[in-house]
Amino acid sequence: MLTATNTSVSTDFQSALRIGGDLCVPAEWSTDALRKRFARDLRAVSYTFKGQTHTSECIPLLALLGAAGAPTELVIDPRATPRAKHANTRLLVVVQGRDGFSAIFCLAELMPEIGNRAAWLALDIDGEPLDQRSGPIKLIVPADEKPVRWVHAVQAITLQNDRAS
Repeated sequence: MLTATNTSVSTDFQSALRIGGDLCVPAEWSTDALRKRFARDLRAVSYTFKGQTHTSECIPLLALLGAAGAPTELVIDPRATPRAKHANTRLLVVVQGRDGFSAIFCLAELMPEIGNRAAWLALDIDGEPLDQRSGPIKLIVPADEKPVRWVHAVQAITLQNDRAS
């Protein structure tokens, strides 16, 4: 079972990021709450978008998922039943923007022991707040060949269990 731990709740719903789904305690995060809670995880990430190089202050998507209770570490139990074995490889992460666009990741793809694909929640661009279209939070995946999974104006992240009922 997944549980959320130590989350901050925002009353500014225009700039809030909701995380929920197969979590016991859904949460809402403002950009200020994200900066405070993930201060040690913040990284300057450089990337190229539409031919221009930018740098954004970012939080790893995996860090936010871990704080919400997602199983972000690989646990190998050779005695586990096939239904329970490697449960995090069957979890889907859906990131949705305010405009309705969504990108989907397998949780395992984000884990360093398996897929090692870095996905970042950008809180600014070149030291300036994101514009109205892109902000206040934007998902970037710099290692993807094309930015088709980049989500502008992220408003919700949902964790779904892909296991057949």
